[in-house]
Amino acid sequence: MKGRTQGSSRGSGRVGRAPRKGEAVSLGEALTEWLRLSGHGARLEDARSEAAWKDVMGEAVSRKTRFIRVRDGVMVIEFDSAPMKEEFLMAKTRIRTLMNEHLGREAIREVIIR
Repeated sequence: MKGRTQGSSRGSGRVGRAPRKGEAVSLGEALTEWLRLSGHGARLEDARSEAAWKDVMGEAVSRKTRFIRVRDGVMVIEFDSAPMKEEFLMAKTRIRTLMNEHLGREAIREVIIR
């Protein structure tokens, strides 16, 4: 097969494997692989989940939220308002569902209300 380079038959079939030494990859692929290998990808996803809280719950609820943290799929929320805390305690499953729908994946596996 004249005129065909060794790498041309691969196409975009790089998903799921690391590139070989000397093989060109896109910047996006390189960053994705670096995030996965370094562990920073999980922290980035946690930060995205924290930022989604305001989008999902709205301004009024986010103002009454004293603290929010997401680590390894566990979202911890503290409220200034005791009645709001009680209301959200009963809606933990719904909160998880809304957050995961907004994020487009199962990023939150547990919600803890304090």
